[in-house]
Amino acid sequence: MNRPGENGPIEPRRRGLWWTILAAAMTLPTVASLAYFVWLEGTAWVAPVYLGAKALQFAGPLAVLGILLAAAFGPSRPGRSIALGLGTGIAGAGFTWLAYAVLFRGGEMATTAAGAITVKLADFHLDTLERYIVAALLISFVHSWLEEVYWRAFVYGRLRRLIPSRWSHLVAAIGFAAHHVVVIGVYLGDTSVLLLTLMSLPVLLGGVLWSLLYRATGNRLLAPWLSHVCLDLAIMAVGYELIFAG
Repeated sequence: MNRPGENGPIEPRRRGLWWTILAAAMTLPTVASLAYFVWLEGTAWVAPVYLGAKALQFAGPLAVLGILLAAAFGPSRPGRSIALGLGTGIAGAGFTWLAYAVLFRGGEMATTAAGAITVKLADFHLDTLERYIVAALLISFVHSWLEEVYWRAFVYGRLRRLIPSRWSHLVAAIGFAAHHVVVIGVYLGDTSVLLLTLMSLPVLLGGVLWSLLYRATGNRLLAPWLSHVCLDLAIMAVGYELIFAG
């Protein structure tokens, strides 16, 4: 069930303001990723800038969407949300692990990624197994929830009131994928634009899928969040194998 006032078009006099807010919202994560993954690599500023950027990223939408958040875990059909979320998430996690095992495990790209991940874990003081596990769980369960609030409830939720729905799914997903491209590029090292694009495409498709799930379950976050959790856990499992299992 949709909440009153969430689906109607934004008043013309406010459209310019909302475009400015959304442009900033879709740009901030990419600039922040460049800062703490590239520009500040190897310095003591990595962790503080990361935490500060995340606080800045999530504080506004969390404050603006307080009422939305209160209802976000109460879908009228929770069984459907859980089935959609876990079904798509487990399928995506299986594809992620299979792609890693078949295409990358033991290869040069996996070695390059392992080296880059090791550097980043040291920058964030997460270079022990215990700290990595704690971080992996926080990223998979807490950070994924915050990203769903930010990208689906806030960015996509407002975009669809400014542009046609089919385009709002794509534009929000492009914003979501952009800062992941920076991270993937760092982990892949010196690689071709084509390969970077192919590796980033699943993130774009995931962004589209999660906004579709959000819309299909009555503007609730449970389904996209559960799907997101499964994908993040699979990615963290790949990271564990690259760094700690060997």
